[in-house]
Amino acid sequence: MRKKILILGSGIAAHVVASELCHHYDVTILTKETKSHNNSLKAQGGIAAALSIDDSWQQHVQDTIKAGSYYNDNNAVEFLCKNGKKEILTLTEQIAFDCTPYGELSLGKEGAHSTRRIVRAGGDQIGVHLMNYYANQIQENVHMIENEMAIELVIEDNQLTGVITIDTNNNRKQYEADDVVIATGGCGNLFATTSNDKSVTGDGIALAYRAGALIRDMEFIQFHPTMLPSGGLISEAVRGEGGFLVDEQNMRFMDAYSELGDLASRDIVARAIHQEKQKGHSIYLNISEIQEFEIRFPQITSICEESNINWQEGLIPITPGAHFLMGGIATDMNGETSIPHLYAVGEVACSGVHGANRLASNSLLEGIVFAKQVAHTIRTKTVFEKQTIPKLTTNYKECSLPSLSILQEKMMQYCGIERNTIELKQLITWLERYILPLPSILQKSRQEIELYHCYTTAWLIATSAYRRKASIGAHYLIDGEKSFSSQPIYRQNQELGMEVFS
Repeated sequence: MRKKILILGSGIAAHVVASELCHHYDVTILTKETKSHNNSLKAQGGIAAALSIDDSWQQHVQDTIKAGSYYNDNNAVEFLCKNGKKEILTLTEQIAFDCTPYGELSLGKEGAHSTRRIVRAGGDQIGVHLMNYYANQIQENVHMIENEMAIELVIEDNQLTGVITIDTNNNRKQYEADDVVIATGGCGNLFATTSNDKSVTGDGIALAYRAGALIRDMEFIQFHPTMLPSGGLISEAVRGEGGFLVDEQNMRFMDAYSELGDLASRDIVARAIHQEKQKGHSIYLNISEIQEFEIRFPQITSICEESNINWQEGLIPITPGAHFLMGGIATDMNGETSIPHLYAVGEVACSGVHGANRLASNSLLEGIVFAKQVAHTIRTKTVFEKQTIPKLTTNYKECSLPSLSILQEKMMQYCGIERNTIELKQLITWLERYILPLPSILQKSRQEIELYHCYTTAWLIATSAYRRKASIGAHYLIDGEKSFSSQPIYRQNQELGMEVFS
């Protein structure tokens, strides 16, 4: 009898794991909404790999670690950059990446990269091209179940045995599995302004936390500096191709914040924009020097037109928004969590590869490289050490949760680009008023359970941010200790295990 593999999520990491395992095992993908509701399809910029003669995987490593404020797990970074080059070269035989008139790969440059190494497809449609390719690889061999949300990991006799789900009609099902892979993405939609798909609300993290898995580095939320006020993302690749930031008087300001100017790392650019807006300025992305903008960036052109923005005037209004989570479910480089037979991969996982701030265009690369490693581990590892899996308990009385929009505003205000300990403590106290007792959650409606997931993940973020007393990378604490983000530091993971909310 073939092993049963259950994958939660529908993005690039989920698809790659499925494509690697579907010829060996019975593979099922479960996704909360439709298979098109994920961040991978929305990816614009590209995928990073050291492919030019002027580049090397070692330099890619150095750029990744520098962008991550030297907080990265160096072994994980080396694994990503070494294997990334090989994977992209293999994909060039399957996907029509953008090329120069001479037939060579057209490599772009983005913030914090020391050289051109961004591989693109369709100008700004890399996500669509990659997802279409992997979808074709699994369509005949993987059982795809849409519109079912995982609400509980089933653990019997300290053994993970499957998952309980709920559909849009509040019907519950239980699926048995030998191995479960969480690939549900991050938590961007917990914030009022975000580039994320509306379905990305931290469900996988809350699910794993309640089951007993260790959670790590949740304070590191990357805010993308260039989003439309209406929520559409403007890829960093636009600045890499000559776009630059200006205020309402068309004055550039980034040189005052970084020697890299408009190509500084995302945390620096996002804070710079935030501070300029606090001074009363309106901020724009000047694209007047980019030739054939609509041809080079067709998806972004459409987003602007849908938002009634006349990009042809050369100025696109922008604001920062929640984009990527560097923390998540604690894993090793094989994607193994603290619970045997439970894996996590992609944005939901934290292997340490991104450190305190992700380098641009490393996310799709991570989704491919580490997903293949997860699949390899599942194929080759058959014996797990027995361990006691703790259960989360709380002593809070049952109450109704405020709406998601209220939570989003609170998170943006108190746990956004700039933070302070007083407001973080206020946020934690507010969140803890509404945490439901665990025994009652499975009896709730789908909407209520999803909201509970949101509040649980929000609590993890706020608590991690409050415990981190020094600014580093994407965690910027106004009243914190001296930042050590510009020099190597001893990596100290903040792991949240099973504990009563306090």
